[in-house]
Amino acid sequence: MNKILGLDFNNLFAGFYPPSFAQIIMMLLGAYLIYMSIYYNKKPLLLLPMGVSILASNMPLPKMTTEVINGFLGFIFSGADSGVYSILVFFAVGTMIDLGLILADPKNFFIGASSQIGIFIIFYIMSSFGEHLNLGDNIAAATSIIGAADGSLAMYMASLIAETRYFAPIVIASYLYMELLPILQMGVTKFLTTSKERKISMSYLRHVSRGEKIIFAVISMGFCGIFLSNAFPLIAALLFGSILRESDIIKNFSVNLQKSLNGILTMFIGIAIGSSTTAETFITFNTIIIFLFGLLSLILSTVIGILTAKIMNILTRGKVNPIIGSAGLSAFPIPAWGAHIYGQENSSSNCLLLHAMAVNISGIISGAISVGILLTFFH
Repeated sequence: MNKILGLDFNNLFAGFYPPSFAQIIMMLLGAYLIYMSIYYNKKPLLLLPMGVSILASNMPLPKMTTEVINGFLGFIFSGADSGVYSILVFFAVGTMIDLGLILADPKNFFIGASSQIGIFIIFYIMSSFGEHLNLGDNIAAATSIIGAADGSLAMYMASLIAETRYFAPIVIASYLYMELLPILQMGVTKFLTTSKERKISMSYLRHVSRGEKIIFAVISMGFCGIFLSNAFPLIAALLFGSILRESDIIKNFSVNLQKSLNGILTMFIGIAIGSSTTAETFITFNTIIIFLFGLLSLILSTVIGILTAKIMNILTRGKVNPIIGSAGLSAFPIPAWGAHIYGQENSSSNCLLLHAMAVNISGIISGAISVGILLTFFH
């Protein structure tokens, strides 16, 4: 009776695999990300594919189906694991930034570069307590780079030196803190600056010719290739994108490239992150350590940037608004807009956007350089 057309239906439901409690938690997380991306329009290009791939990678599936799913997700993840996505993100960012802003006032570059000191301080602390934290120096380096507030940098670092099981916690922490950056900026800036300092108006930046920008990009690319070889892929991609931006011949192509490339990359990155976010690797004590020290790195980087801007303000006799120091991070253009908006909240006549953008661009370049320096310890 249990056979129809010679087929045994006794094992019809034998393929049911009950999920573990940890897998249920991860699937709920994936469902929550999907809900937030659709109904609240929160980073839909990133969170929607991330949520779907978290669901897929945590499903209790039979071996045959798992191999098919892992084959597809593994193909997408290979772009992140090889560093290709990070390099393409930097190329896309390069087509959007204006190098003339840092050439117009070089002191803004030093403000942004100083923010990266926080990364190395956290790296030193984590390395010193590595045995107690049960994390190697490679994880300390990848975690400290979260202080740059750039998911692509964290992804690049994690893909090169960290074990695969640490990839998701490091990258997710970085992208999460990018979203919290405006709140963090405002709180730290308010704590470290006075009302008088926050109302300082800054002078307009000089015009920088297209030739200056292109020459600077080419020279910087050559300098980086000789002296900062570990950072060369990121810096070269960024500067190449900037050169394309300054070229009138392919100006329209550059604009279209920004939109299409950013959208596709964001979706692929979301899938790559989600595919590596399994219950076994994410729900661990080490994930808490990574999130904690990543946040400390970000706060310290912001603090040092603001303090450097305060010193610059003293040296220039009141010509630098310390608010722009909070923009010295690699996420573009979130910290620059955050600094500009907070400046206008303190004084409606304040227009800090261009200066904050200059500091932000400096943060992008110096963040990539910081990655290159840290990689020298492991290559």
